[in-house]
Amino acid sequence: MPISNPRAFDGVLRRRLVAWAIDAALVLMLSWVVWGEAALLAVFTIGLAGGLLLLPYAMILPILYGTLSIASPLSATPGQAVMGLAVRSDVDGSAPTLGQAFTSTTLFALSWAAGALPLLAALFSFRNRALHDLFSGTLVVRSAVLAQPERTPGYAAEDG
Repeated sequence: MPISNPRAFDGVLRRRLVAWAIDAALVLMLSWVVWGEAALLAVFTIGLAGGLLLLPYAMILPILYGTLSIASPLSATPGQAVMGLAVRSDVDGSAPTLGQAFTSTTLFALSWAAGALPLLAALFSFRNRALHDLFSGTLVVRSAVLAQPERTPGYAAEDG
């Protein structure tokens, strides 16, 4: 069932910005570990292997981080989870598939490579969706609202 509760999108944009900062810090720390190992390899191979290993990590590490996090049972990156957010499929509100997580994360990385302009779509779109959300068929919602049952106006809750 698609997510139609408007409270699921309250404050999502601000939370996404803070979540991005948390995730960026975590990826930076992971990068230091990887780059440190690549630097050691460069020293031991007299520079022959080090540079080759550093270049792919600039995009691969953040894409792996985002894809594996979003495709996990948590359905969120660590930063999104801390900020009370979850990624959901736009079609039925379920957890995103691995393909959706990969598409979303790859397009997000490419958005940064394009000067972050595609990310500005979130300021003008319904439900604060950036272009990578639209093209991957995902949306970011408040996880607390997902845990609450939706109430249909005009129907009283059954006792019992």
